[in-house]
Amino acid sequence: MLLNEDIAERVKEGRRELGMTQDELAERAGVSRPTIARIEGGGAEHVSLGTVERVLNATNWDLAIDRGVRPKAQGDGFDIEAYLDSLYGDAR
Repeated sequence: MLLNEDIAERVKEGRRELGMTQDELAERAGVSRPTIARIEGGGAEHVSLGTVERVLNATNWDLAIDRGVRPKAQGDGFDIEAYLDSLYGDAR
């Protein structure tokens, strides 16, 4: 499972490897600097999934959900909506 701390670490690592400030990353990803600070501080659950994906992409990381998005099979106990809600709540 991808945790907020994992996302925070990947964003920080990617930004530093690219030699960018939070302001530069924010401009590249099309978000505000406080959004970058929130994600890097482990608060990705308070940011929309699309925004997290844009920020990760701007730092050369891809966001992937292990099982992908697919129709729910009969008897399948995995609920993608519940999973995404647990990560991002009302922010997605």
